[in-house]
Amino acid sequence: MPELSQTKLNQTQPSQTKLYPFWQLMMVNIRPFFRDKAVLLWTFGLPIFIALLLIQAFSGGPKMSPMNVVVIHGEQIEQKWLKAMEEDPLITVTRLSQTDSIVLEDSFASAQLAEVISSPGSVLRKLQNEISPEVYLAPNAMFSTHNSDESLMARNYLLRLKEQANGQVMQSNVVSVKGYRYTDWLIPGIIVLQVLGLALVSIANSLVSDRQNGFFKRLRLSPFKRRDYIIGIVLARLFLLVFQMAILFVAFHFLFGYTLQGNVVDIILVMALGSFCICMLGVLVGARSQRVEVSSGIANLLYFPLMFLSGIYFDTVNFPTVLREIVSLLPTTAFLDALRLVANQGVELVAVSRQLIILGVTSVVFFLIVYFCFDWGDEKS
Repeated sequence: MPELSQTKLNQTQPSQTKLYPFWQLMMVNIRPFFRDKAVLLWTFGLPIFIALLLIQAFSGGPKMSPMNVVVIHGEQIEQKWLKAMEEDPLITVTRLSQTDSIVLEDSFASAQLAEVISSPGSVLRKLQNEISPEVYLAPNAMFSTHNSDESLMARNYLLRLKEQANGQVMQSNVVSVKGYRYTDWLIPGIIVLQVLGLALVSIANSLVSDRQNGFFKRLRLSPFKRRDYIIGIVLARLFLLVFQMAILFVAFHFLFGYTLQGNVVDIILVMALGSFCICMLGVLVGARSQRVEVSSGIANLLYFPLMFLSGIYFDTVNFPTVLREIVSLLPTTAFLDALRLVANQGVELVAVSRQLIILGVTSVVFFLIVYFCFDWGDEKS
């Protein structure tokens, strides 16, 4: 019996030895995360602060501010409308004389605005300098001297006032639809930004630090395999991301009312593939860097263009067509687009197959580059 027990022990020992290094490599990368309170603060506090700041700044629509309106040929404009403007507390009405009205009307009609403004004694120059009106109101037209959101709001406000004066009021309300609010659009971007920062800074600097400390040289004398280290450090970050994303999603739900609209399994698959791809980018940054300053410089060189070009804070719809096509091939863009579609709009994975293919192919390319080019500290300088 003792010999049989010893035989079973010998049979099970190799598998335990094989799993133990891999587990230890993961724990080596996970433990420091929970020991440092500053890391916890920046990991969970910063994204929530960014979300609060951006949502407060951009989610609310612009408010109507007081405006100046210059009336041309006031006797020819509907008196009900004109009276409503004069009684409105937000509007200051300036009526022009018959002579000045004719001069301005001719100037607008002949499209010679530049010549009129350049004339020092012109009526338009005088009005612009004294009251800077948002709208010039003629009997059959409205004019503005600058194209801006404020000017557009002022013209729309006057048109609604005209409808009210004539008793033709159309109700206009803004309906908040889950998954299509600015809050819903922004939060996946913050999630992707957190993954990108963790990959480019945490993983890359960790690799360089281990290389400087001679960890890879000692690794050759141990039962650890090199692939165990790479897989261990990536999966350790993925584990931290799962923990981090769970807390952030709960915080976003209670703070901003954010709710996942898609299938949870699909969202997890998109998050896993996208996070793995971005983490491999971090491994690639630290694959051959010999100093933290070098890896930090490369990380910054990648971080800011990816942050602005991927549509994390602002939509890329206004980009030129050629640039938009190039940007769509970036792994961060594919990750973000897929996450927004699946999490916010509830689409199936088939609808984001293009983005998933980009992430999968990019992950394979990153892995092959790392596999053949990684500096394990055994290269002669």
